[in-house]
Formats: sequence, structure tokens, C-alpha cells
Amino acid sequence: MINQLISLFLVVIFLFSTPSVSFAQNNINNLDNLPPEKVQELISIRYSITTIEELENRGLLSETQAITETKSYLKKSQLIVGEKLSLEQIIQLTNNYEIVTPGSQTNIIQKIAGFVTFTNIILTSAAILLVLAVASLASLYLIPILMLIPDWGYEIIIYLVCFGAIVGGNFVTGIGEFIAFPGCLGLIGAISFSHYLHRKFFQKLVDEKNSYPYYLDSFILFIIWAIAAIIYQSSLLGFIAIIALETCLGFSVVITPLCYMIGFTERDVISRAMSASLILLTLYVSAEIANFELPYIGIFSTGVLFVGTFVYFVGTLIVSSKWYDYGKFNINRYLWLQFLTIGSGVTALYIGSVWQVLLLQRIGGTFFFLYLIEKYFELPWHEKLWAWATLGLAVILYLSALVAKKYPEYFFLVN
Repeated sequence: MINQLISLFLVVIFLFSTPSVSFAQNNINNLDNLPPEKVQELISIRYSITTIEELENRGLLSETQAITETKSYLKKSQLIVGEKLSLEQIIQLTNNYEIVTPGSQTNIIQKIAGFVTFTNIILTSAAILLVLAVASLASLYLIPILMLIPDWGYEIIIYLVCFGAIVGGNFVTGIGEFIAFPGCLGLIGAISFSHYLHRKFFQKLVDEKNSYPYYLDSFILFIIWAIAAIIYQSSLLGFIAIIALETCLGFSVVITPLCYMIGFTERDVISRAMSASLILLTLYVSAEIANFELPYIGIFSTGVLFVGTFVYFVGTLIVSSKWYDYGKFNINRYLWLQFLTIGSGVTALYIGSVWQVLLLQRIGGTFFFLYLIEKYFELPWHEKLWAWATLGLAVILYLSALVAKKYPEYFFLVN
């Protein structure tokens, strides 16, 4: 009897002192008693086994290899929880712990640690040394050679690079216009460089012909850019071609520190630029209304509708000002120009709203508003009335902002 009690006592002690047996008798149903890092190890084992099964299904692992690897991971899980578990039991146990992941700071540290490996350090050092070596070799050999090239040689090289990009883009599918575009813009710098090198010749041309060289430069750019736009069927190149055309007609934008000046190079070119812009607008708006697709040159429509409308209405603002004929004011001419400006604004709003030519509607509406502000300043304000004039302008601008906010379709650059 005593021997049986001793044996029973030893069995009880053994059961309580062995973790695996204790775990088994408790019929494990959660991992709350395990440290977080052990839970994460078990989750990792789960994903490793499911990955092995997926590789086996794809034929990347043989059945024997899959069984061997799975048994290995199941043994690791046994060491963690203290009893043998199947994959189904592991999945059931870890389902509630999917969201337990290391903190974001740990992830960042791990990523940095993964990046700053020995191999990456070597590669980074090699890249820095390569740049330094190339720069040193260039200063020793390339720069002295480049200094031997005359100015006209650089002029030829610049033009060859620009035309090479314009022509070469045609041989690249999908992104040809984006290769040609830098080449087209580069011609501006090339022409400017030519003006610098041959400044005496161009100055003589200005003195003798009384004409600005950039009219011819703009026309040449228009021809080249228009041909490139047609070849690539690019509205981007077509847009800058129309800008070059308007510049050739006398429109200009001068940029100085803290100041933009938009207008025309001289008084005599205003009517020419306005007439040409109106003709282009009439052509393209008529095609838009008639739903007629202009072959090959439809790519210029955005440039004409935007730049052409802008140039035309800037011209109407200038010629309709009472200061345009300052010193030789003619009331009949002044009234005719008011009629032209108001009629143009109303026509733009009507055509834009009825036939949904939204760009024409927005630009026309914006310049019609600017025209009203211009007329406000033309009222005969005397010195003592300027305070009232300023107050009135503030009220007008405030009300105009409310109108523009309510009807943004009639104003340009209004959300």
C-alpha cells in the first residue's frame, strides 16, 4: 500500500513539473500564456508551412521535400507550446494574433539595418569613388579638349543635339514627342547662343532693316515646331508652335524680377496680331461647332483656342482703353473699339455656353470682367474722389469674387 502511494505521489510530481504534459492536460486553446515573441514565432511557422504547401502545389517542391520541411516546422512549434500541433491547430490558435506585429519604429530600424548591409556599403562607396574618378579624369583630359573647341564648334554641336532629339524621337515608340519636346525647346537656347556669337551682325541687321531679329527667329521656330507637331501628332508641340506664331506676329511676354509684362512689342503690330488670332479662332471654333475634324492640324486646336483667344482679348483691352490714343483722342474711334470689345466678349460667352467651347467661354468671360474694371478706372475720378473710387473698386472686386465663385464656368482659373 505504501509503495502504491509513493508511486502515485511521484506521478503527480512528474505531471506538475513537466511543461509539455501540463500544457497537454490543460488542452491548450489560446496563447495568452506565451510571451509575444513566442507567439510571433508560431505565426511565422504557420506562414512557412502554408508557403511550403503552395510551393508543392505549384510543383516547385516535391512531396517528399514538402513533408520533410513541414515536419521540421511542426517540431519547432512543439518546442514552443510544449505539445504536438497540426497545421490546423496552429492556424486556429494564431487567428486571433494576426494583428500582433512589431512596432513601426522596429520596422524602420529593420529596414535601415537591412539597407546598411556590408554589400550596400561597398556599392555606395564604389559609386562615390566612381563619380570622383570620372570628375577628376574629366578635369584632367576632357575639359582641356573642350576648351580647344571654338565657339562655332559648340554652336554646331548644340544645333545637332537639338535636331537629333527632334528627329530621333520618331524612332522611339510611345514617348517620341517627349524626346522631341526638349529638342524643340533647346532651339531657343541655340538661337540665343547664335545671337550672342554673332551680335554685331544682328545689331547691324536691326539698324539697317529697323526690324527685331526675334520676329524671324519666332517664325523659324514656328515652322520647325509645327512640322514636328504634325509628324508626332502632338498637341503639346502644337501648343508651343502657336505660341511661336503669336510671338512672330508681335505678341510678347517680358519677365523681369518680381514683374511679368504681357503685351505687344510695338503699337503697329497689335492690329496684325489681333486679326491673325481672330482668323484662327474663327476657323477652329467653326470646326468645333460643326464637329468637323481638321486633318493633320487638329493638334493645334488647344493652342489656338487658348493662346489665340488670350492674344485677341489682350489686344481688345489695349485698343479699347481711352489712353491708347492719348494725345489724339478720337471719340468715334473710341466708341467703335468699345463696341468691338463688348461684342467680342458677349460672342465668346454665347458661343462658349451654347456649343460648350468651355475654354473660349472662360477666357472670354475673364477678359470681359477685366474690361469692366478698366472702364471703372476710366471714369473721371478727381483727386478728392480717389478714396471713394478705391472703396467702390473694393466692393466691385468682392462682388465679382462671389459671382466667379457661383459661376466658375465663366471665369478662367477659378475653382
